[in-house]
Amino acid sequence: MRILLVEDDLLLGQALETGIQQFGYTVDWVTSGESALEALDLVPFSAVALDINLPDLSGFRVLKQVRRTSKVPVVIMTARDALDDRIEGLDLGADDYIVKPFDLKELLARMRAVVRRSHGRAEARLTHRDIELDSSARTVKKAGEWVRLTGREYQILALLMERTGRILSRSDIETRIYAWDNDTESNTVEAAIYTLRKKLGRDLVTNVRGVGYVIQP
Repeated sequence: MRILLVEDDLLLGQALETGIQQFGYTVDWVTSGESALEALDLVPFSAVALDINLPDLSGFRVLKQVRRTSKVPVVIMTARDALDDRIEGLDLGADDYIVKPFDLKELLARMRAVVRRSHGRAEARLTHRDIELDSSARTVKKAGEWVRLTGREYQILALLMERTGRILSRSDIETRIYAWDNDTESNTVEAAIYTLRKKLGRDLVTNVRGVGYVIQP
């Protein structure tokens, strides 16, 4: 899951960025509404954590513009707990909201929930044959046995399982799991898929030559 964090408070933003990364998610942090809109034009983020009080455009204006062209899940972060503010955010198209101060675990749980709903799922578990992935616990089992994956392997597996039957190119995968400041080697995705096959089965991921990778239904 690649998250766009929109927060102008530098101390809070840095703390959230570090915490989100420590939980194994990819995050890009911007501090203004204009920067958020520019980022969303360039990257297919899984979800957005959007502050309301921004120095240029308010979070409400950002959300309104985003909803003209995108269905990306948005969780509003706000210090305002007035009912009217919450209603306005939801009416403008926010998928959820959270009131500051909040626990990072709750924010991430809310973000996982809105992402699941965007994929038409209610549960945190994904299954494919004898493989079970729990997105809330970030665990994987094969035939009931725990399988240890690296963070990158887990992200790629989750991405492909969420899109079973859809071919994703290497570029698609890189865009969805690497932040702007990550330097990626040319064979990083291929190496991770190779080890996934070793750990979970050679026929798990199909390489469509010259196109990309897919988990067949």
